Amino acid sequence: MIKKANIKVIILAGFIGGFISSLVKSGTEVNMPPRIPGEISPPSANIDSWLGWLGINSHSLDYVYQTVTISGAVMLYHWVFSFIFAFIYVAGSAIFPKIRLWYGAAYGIIITLVMHGLLIPALGFRHPAYLDGKIGWLWNLNGYEFWSELLGHICWSMSIELSLIAILALLAKPLKGYWTN
Repeated sequence: MIKKANIKVIILAGFIGGFISSLVKSGTEVNMPPRIPGEISPPSANIDSWLGWLGINSHSLDYVYQTVTISGAVMLYHWVFSFIFAFIYVAGSAIFPKIRLWYGAAYGIIITLVMHGLLIPALGFRHPAYLDGKIGWLWNLNGYEFWSELLGHICWSMSIELSLIAILALLAKPLKGYWTN
C-alpha cells in the first residue's frame, strides 16, 4: 500500500472527496433538516462541551452571509470530519475493498449507525426536543431526523466514492481526444 502512486491516490481522493462530501452533506441538510429550528445540533453541543474551557463555543466563528447567520464552528467541524472520514474511506478501500460496497453507500449507512445511533447519544450530545429529555438513540428518533441523517450520509459517502473513482481514472491513463483540448 505504501507506494508513491497509492499515496498520491489517497491524498488527492481524500482531499477532493472530503471537500465535495462536506458540501454534499450540508446540501442534504438544507433540503431535509434533521432538527427543528432552535434545537441544538450534536456538533454544537460537542464543541461547547469539549472546547468551552478554552473559551471556544459553537458561536465563536459565526458569520453573516446574505443576512443569514452561519455557524462557522459547526461548519468547520463538519468539514474536518468529512476530510477525516474521506481519508479513512480512501485508505481503507485499498486494504478492505468491501468498504466500497454499493458505491460507498454501505460506508454511509455504517457511519450513520455508529455516529448517530451509538456514539453521539452515548456521549450525551443528542436530546431531541420531541423526546422530552430522553436520549436520542437511533430507535428513538423521529422519521424526519432518521431519514435526513441516513440519506445525507449515503449521498455524502457516495460522493467520496465518486471522487475516488475520478482520481483512479485520472491517474490510470492519460485522456485523449477532445477531452484534453
